[in-house]
Amino acid sequence: MDAFISHSSKNRLLARKVEAALATAGLEAWLDDSDLNLGALLRSELQNQIGRSRTVVLLWSKPASQSRWINAEWLTAYHLDKFIVPCKLDDTLLPQCLQSTVYMPLSRGSRASLERVTRAVREAPAARNNVLPPMRSESADLAEAIATTANGQQLMTDALLARDLDKASELQQLLDDVMTKATRAWPLDPVVVNLDGYHQKNAYMLKYWDAIQAGRAPADPLLVDAERRFFDSLAIDPDDPAALNGLGSVLILERELEAAEFFVVAAIKAAKARGLPSYAAAEQDLQLIRSYRQAGRK
Repeated sequence: MDAFISHSSKNRLLARKVEAALATAGLEAWLDDSDLNLGALLRSELQNQIGRSRTVVLLWSKPASQSRWINAEWLTAYHLDKFIVPCKLDDTLLPQCLQSTVYMPLSRGSRASLERVTRAVREAPAARNNVLPPMRSESADLAEAIATTANGQQLMTDALLARDLDKASELQQLLDDVMTKATRAWPLDPVVVNLDGYHQKNAYMLKYWDAIQAGRAPADPLLVDAERRFFDSLAIDPDDPAALNGLGSVLILERELEAAEFFVVAAIKAAKARGLPSYAAAEQDLQLIRSYRQAGRK
């Protein structure tokens, strides 16, 4: 297909206009008319349709920016090496990594704007977008805060896996203060954002450890917050292995195993591309996901 149209259900009428314009130009598009706020984050049908498409037309708006489904779709397109055609429906900023890509203003769906989208799809390169490289620097204070937090999180998860819940709880409480200070001092730093995502996920695991072991992990805002933090980080650097695997680890707890496997595999590939010899945590998560999926097929 020529295009997968990624859109919020609140922008469905405009999405249908885009679909019709592409069809009139002889281009085949795929539009999901189901309610995107229901069902799995990245169900097989969506992933397959993105994989079959040359491009993804991203209808970006405030509702789209707040949608876990839309964020999963454009990230999936990126990691499947698909070119993203961003179309802005309002003043909401595109994900930072896509802000160097020429976008199409499409607030009203005029004939001229739809023709520009059609032309962009027709002329799109057969590869993913060249995204803005992440640019950051670390002061001595920031580097120390990152090291302290990362080490504390490792100790906490070690205690949790050893079933020493008292020690894990004590360490998590200490990290609450460390994490709060870090997010106040460096709220936009992507490494701090990642660590905060892991902090929220760890708090969830500690809170529901017995339920998780029994396969009854409940929904909780802690997981929503953790997932959002990883999406925030990936909007800056979609190839960040830690953020990709963090997202995957949250999705395991949410029982979104197809999406979890996709993003954990992407984390492993991204780590290799950056010259890392291995990514043990991601490899372990991948084994866990595949064991769960295999058990579910029996």
